[in-house]
Amino acid sequence: MDDQTAQLVAELREDDARKRAVDLLTEAPRTPAELRSETGLDAAELDPILEAALEQELLERVDGDRLALTEWGERAAEFVLVEDWNPSSLSTKKGRTFDVLADGEWHCSECELSGSQPAAYIRDFRDEGFEFVSTTSGRGEYARRYCETCGEETTHRRLKYAFPSAKPITRQEMPESFKKRVRELYDGRDAFDLSTPGGTPEVDHRRPRIRWDEPEDFDYESMSDAAIREHFQILSGQHNLLKSRQCEQCVETGERPPFFGVEFYYEGGPEYEDDVGCEGCGWYNPHRWRDALTDVIERAEE
Repeated sequence: MDDQTAQLVAELREDDARKRAVDLLTEAPRTPAELRSETGLDAAELDPILEAALEQELLERVDGDRLALTEWGERAAEFVLVEDWNPSSLSTKKGRTFDVLADGEWHCSECELSGSQPAAYIRDFRDEGFEFVSTTSGRGEYARRYCETCGEETTHRRLKYAFPSAKPITRQEMPESFKKRVRELYDGRDAFDLSTPGGTPEVDHRRPRIRWDEPEDFDYESMSDAAIREHFQILSGQHNLLKSRQCEQCVETGERPPFFGVEFYYEGGPEYEDDVGCEGCGWYNPHRWRDALTDVIERAEE
């Protein structure tokens, strides 16, 4: 959904009379005069909305001056008429987090959002097509603002729309044959410490899902070894969880956590930058990180 259409949907959702107009058009085409009569809106209130919807091809004229929803308009109407887009139950922390954010205002991650890891919920909401307001700093979908309750500057989140306005970020089903191939390629060794984990090591995407902007689209069957090394690694379950927490912290603060306390980055620096992305961080690619650090140490010893 383009931003102009999303803004129109948001505007329609905020007013019961306008929502009524959308509901009426889902039943049958109507003239502007009929819509004004049935909603109680005057021409000054309703006509600009209708003109905007016509311009964005949500409406079309049929049988003279009667207006009907286009196919895209019918889809957009669903976003207008669904009362609550909360993807989770209010009995869950995730559901309560969305309920707080749904008003479209800035909210403190420390004292207003449920759970100790709100970044994980934000990731889930993004995956489901919800958009968040991005700050001008280019450091992610949050802002550092003063919180009167906390008495200090904290991370704040703001939901752009209370409905999913972006393409959902889906995850492909990874074939077991591919997972086996990745484990064999790395000789079953954990990327963090090169140990052989007990049990079955997990195949991990180097780029964390919390940083995905598009659904993944891999051809697992024909992927080369070089492509596997570029995009995947294997980790123990404990290390995979640890990495997820570090990546969530990076998204939350805009600062790339040192890899096991070592402040070294083979690309970029400690601050996350969009043009560098995750490249250079030990949590992202410990194989390249170790090689680069070893090279620096060896050159220093010469």
